[in-house]
Amino acid sequence: MKIVDVKSYLISPTGVFVKIETDEGITGYGEATILYFPQSVAAMIQDMKGYLIGEDPQRIEYIWQSLFRDMFMRGGPVHSAAMSGIDMALWDIKGKYLNVPVYQLLGGLVRDRVRLYGHVAGRSAEEIAKKAKKLADTGVNMIRFRGFHDYDAQSLHDHALGVKQQLEYLEAIRAAVGDEVDIIVECHGRYDPEWAIKLAKGAEKFNPFFIEDPIRHENPQAMALVRSHTTLPLAIGERAHNKWDFRELIVNNYVDYIRPDICHCGGITEMKKIAALAETFYINLVPHNTQGPLAYAATMHAAFAISNVAVVEAAFVNPENRMTDRFVKSFPEFENGYALPPKGPGLGIEVNEEEIIAATENFKPPINMRLRGLDGSVMDW
Repeated sequence: MKIVDVKSYLISPTGVFVKIETDEGITGYGEATILYFPQSVAAMIQDMKGYLIGEDPQRIEYIWQSLFRDMFMRGGPVHSAAMSGIDMALWDIKGKYLNVPVYQLLGGLVRDRVRLYGHVAGRSAEEIAKKAKKLADTGVNMIRFRGFHDYDAQSLHDHALGVKQQLEYLEAIRAAVGDEVDIIVECHGRYDPEWAIKLAKGAEKFNPFFIEDPIRHENPQAMALVRSHTTLPLAIGERAHNKWDFRELIVNNYVDYIRPDICHCGGITEMKKIAALAETFYINLVPHNTQGPLAYAATMHAAFAISNVAVVEAAFVNPENRMTDRFVKSFPEFENGYALPPKGPGLGIEVNEEEIIAATENFKPPINMRLRGLDGSVMDW
């Protein structure tokens, strides 16, 4: 079996799908969605096409190494996102060729369900608490929230106001959902260490599951300072691009959880390696998962086969955020806040190619990429 064509589709102001065709008629799909760089990623996939045509798609590790090593000026989010989408499509092909789900090729099921967490946001503590209670009432037992909505974007970030609002929101959510629901405090990498420490100290009495991305990502060593001032678990990693980006966080025990994104970190192949490195330091994974249906499917296959996955992000467990079937004709199932094993060979996703092509033909570059979702809508993160 040989690869005969590679296509990239710009399906929305942020969404990028990959299609790999073979000479045996088996087609694989992947997702390379990454905020802010959709046109760059789609073009990068085409730059990689020459490395793929004529290759055996079952040589997934060889192709991954070729795309990483042979492109001399490699690195960064665009390169890694393109590799991620291609990697997912190759696993999809191999699963279809062997007529098994991808998770079987990764070692089989290590669990029969995967815990999911949903999102809530609001412009006041009262509003966000009501949304959290509504989500918890659906059976979801872990909720992530982000505060600091009222700061002036022109000032980059008002740390004092951000800490004040997040603590107000956390207190209100805890009162609304009780002690049986876990809460994640999302900071989106906005704080400098001293303010992350203030937040952590104020949050301790509300017992959050972890604090996510408490500081900016440019200097991982700064996590050591935050770590030394709190007993709360810390998590980081959605902007890391490969195992080397995670290495410093893991080997120095800066965090309790790492958060690779299947669309950012190098795909299924690389997520397995990142997980193995983390396992040797007793660090668990909480995969970042806010992209589209193909990314969710790939994340689930990895999560069902990786032993040290604790929980997976899934904004669509919120009833109002349920993904539509515009681009896919089937979707992995979930119930009561837990994902069930994907069904069918490969990624288990049948795409609606007519919709993908139509969306690409109608693609218009966004004027402002700030906080936009897969469908192009402004996201209230």
